[in-house]
Amino acid sequence: MFGRVGPWALILLLGIHSALTVPFQISCLQLPIVVEAGTSTVLECQLIPKLNIKEMEVRWTKGNALVHLYRFGQDENAEQDARFKDRTQLFANEFQNGNVSLKLTKVELKDEGEYKCLVDTPEREYQDAIVTLNVASLGEMPSVNLVKYLGNGIQLLCESDSWYPTPTVEWKDGEGKALAEQSQSVTDQNPKTLIMVKSYLDVTSGSGNSFSCRLGSERLNRTVSTVFSVPVEFYPRTSGWLYAFLLILFGTIALIIGLILFFRREQRRTRTLSFRPTTKVYQEAETRNTLLEMELDAKQVELDQIRHLSITAFQRMKDNAVDVTLDDDSANPNLEISSEHTMARCAQGREIPTDMSRRFVSRLSVLGKEEFTGGRHFWMVEVDKQLRWDLGVARESVDREGKPALNPENGYWTIGHDGQKYWANDTSRLEISLKGKLQMIGIYVNYDAGQVVICDAATRAHLHSFTGCFEGTICPFFNLSESGKVSIFQSTSLPKQPNSA
Repeated sequence: MFGRVGPWALILLLGIHSALTVPFQISCLQLPIVVEAGTSTVLECQLIPKLNIKEMEVRWTKGNALVHLYRFGQDENAEQDARFKDRTQLFANEFQNGNVSLKLTKVELKDEGEYKCLVDTPEREYQDAIVTLNVASLGEMPSVNLVKYLGNGIQLLCESDSWYPTPTVEWKDGEGKALAEQSQSVTDQNPKTLIMVKSYLDVTSGSGNSFSCRLGSERLNRTVSTVFSVPVEFYPRTSGWLYAFLLILFGTIALIIGLILFFRREQRRTRTLSFRPTTKVYQEAETRNTLLEMELDAKQVELDQIRHLSITAFQRMKDNAVDVTLDDDSANPNLEISSEHTMARCAQGREIPTDMSRRFVSRLSVLGKEEFTGGRHFWMVEVDKQLRWDLGVARESVDREGKPALNPENGYWTIGHDGQKYWANDTSRLEISLKGKLQMIGIYVNYDAGQVVICDAATRAHLHSFTGCFEGTICPFFNLSESGKVSIFQSTSLPKQPNSA
């Protein structure tokens, strides 16, 4: 037979048979592929030599899970793992060039791991290769806040969520010098779960006033950072007077409470006597009660004196005076705004405007036109001594249709008068103890420090302070009663204060 075919034909046939049986190789990217969660990626693999894979079987797996299957000239993903449904794709237009790469869309943290690419043909032995996929998530922009006072300084907290894997954290001062964090906590450390990072830094007045917190993803080679400025007056060294004031204030309040409790105990003792008291006992009890009342009045006078802000502190607030005007578009339809936009009063029966989208509906309220997103601001308001009102600041985005409580949880930082008593509308409503009536009220906002201070502008008496963290835009806020009226002093016409300390 061979003699009839001839030697050259035999050599040609052997060459063709050898070419059909020579094993091929799969070349995949050796380094791990890094991709950000939520995006798409390609697990690159190529046949060497280039072979048309239309009649081959291409199988991608991750562990025991089927990621994608191509055979008999079509995709067969009936048994595909549910995690990869509608998220995988081969490049059909590259089959003739031996491209067996896999495209994976909407990458999740759980997609991280090793992927095996297996190619099998009827004529040749199957070949496989491994591709490693690393997934990363760049977290949110960090926020830095002052969390507490220390013996000789303050503690800052840097927080950021949605990281994977755990990022690097770096604190620096205003000159770019690296600072050592005191502690760091990471929550949700379960595998394939987004991570929240909290980092604490203790600083003193000698550390400067500007600090930056930088978080970085080593996989993505990207960083995010936030700069936080600490006012000089926030350090204990420069605000020692505040500690002394608070110590005296709370000490006096404790003494007053003790006297009140003692007075009530004496009253109960008198009522529970099992025998009829004599005239002498009555007289002694009346004298004792009179003395206690006189002592209580004296302590109230003492409390009013130590509550006063110093001339210097009050002047610092006035140095940040701004012109505040009323936003007619936000006013309740039953409020009348003056042409100068500095006075508001109730005027029942007015024609209801056609556009009610920005107006307060359930309350006789109005916002100031001025919007604050940073800095320090001070203004003064004149109110009626007898009528009800609420004053302070509010988020520009507060609910204007309902009647939520006017407290910080709902975006309000206010004090109020119910016609008899004065209240601080804090998380827990607090009564403000006063003997006289308020008429001129000063409102000071330090946006960056998350601070609102409200005082009696006529006597410099501190009424209440709110501390926290503002989010978004805040505006002056005014809430009136049915017969109430408020007037706003402009920065060029603020009343002069007494010079007494």
